[in-house]
Amino acid sequence: MRNQPPVPVSYLAIGDSLTEGIGANSPDQHFVAQFFRYLQHSENCHLRNWGISGMTSSELLHFVQNPALQRLFPRLTHLTLTTGGCDFIRLYDQGKLSLKEILKSTKKVQENVRRIFSLIRDKNPDLTVYLLGFYIPLPAYELGIEQAKILVQSLNRLYTRLCRTFGVHLVNPYHCFLNRTEYFCDEVHPNQMGYDQLAQLFIQSVEQSEPSRSAL
Repeated sequence: MRNQPPVPVSYLAIGDSLTEGIGANSPDQHFVAQFFRYLQHSENCHLRNWGISGMTSSELLHFVQNPALQRLFPRLTHLTLTTGGCDFIRLYDQGKLSLKEILKSTKKVQENVRRIFSLIRDKNPDLTVYLLGFYIPLPAYELGIEQAKILVQSLNRLYTRLCRTFGVHLVNPYHCFLNRTEYFCDEVHPNQMGYDQLAQLFIQSVEQSEPSRSAL
């Protein structure tokens, strides 16, 4: 029996400025573009990058509720999400980094991501989904690295539980970015070296879940 050709990749990237690629050298060098090149196996494969700089988890939830996007989900093979970071950046910008406000935002992010995953799974139970976790931003190295470590690792554990519940792959950049200040172009965004690292983490996630692919 002749082998069937692989299904063309239909990859949608949604989320904040990390998906948009702020800080990369060019639009074809951020992690989304690199990850697509890794997944692509023919000219019939397609990428849609709908990253929006500054998008919070609440705004992403509203975005995925759009009827046009809801109709697109069943036709996708791969989806990546970056979300949650802007929720905490807004707290920082507003000077609201109290424990009470951080816990409030954490709970809100958790609920938003849970609802996002639920909507996605309702439309496409078989879609391969990747969620990027959190790394420590540059200001934390001066303002309080130990507290930042506790918060960021707690957020990543929260994301791990959500991913397990909904069959999503968590791509965790925490250890890769820890103490690597040379990976940043500003306070929060990776530079090209940082995006190269993120792309490799996504590729490693595929190879760990699909061992046969790493042998190609």
